[in-house]
Amino acid sequence: MTQSVEVPLQEFVLDWTLPAPDGSRISFVASGEVSLLNGDRAYKIDGVLYIAEGAEHLRQLGSPKLFVRRNGVEASGRYWGWETITRQSGTRLTEMDAYFIRTGYWAPADRSILLSLGAETGWTKKKTYSPTVRVRLVD
Repeated sequence: MTQSVEVPLQEFVLDWTLPAPDGSRISFVASGEVSLLNGDRAYKIDGVLYIAEGAEHLRQLGSPKLFVRRNGVEASGRYWGWETITRQSGTRLTEMDAYFIRTGYWAPADRSILLSLGAETGWTKKKTYSPTVRVRLVD
């Protein structure tokens, strides 16, 4: 007989559109869920990153490298610091979706996870970031 473990989880969706120099647009989406594990002592982010629209215009952006990053927020408002979860080239994303999983320590003072997308574009590797999405895990 197996036991089922109830794990509270929160879903997230992060849509981000980058304009290309020729006026076209490329839309990226990161979606998935964040859950607390092991008696709320660890977190797990499980998601997928993909191109929703405009993959044919990636060259106009300089074949960007996309990444998903996370940050945590404590009850006091203090942040952990941004950390990259996954990094994928734009051309690889045109061939297949990028799945990612990240686990880490969850302290009693922690309340939520911030998620954001980023892109390095062109020869200069200029970085741009999407707006953040907050996934609240503890009230």
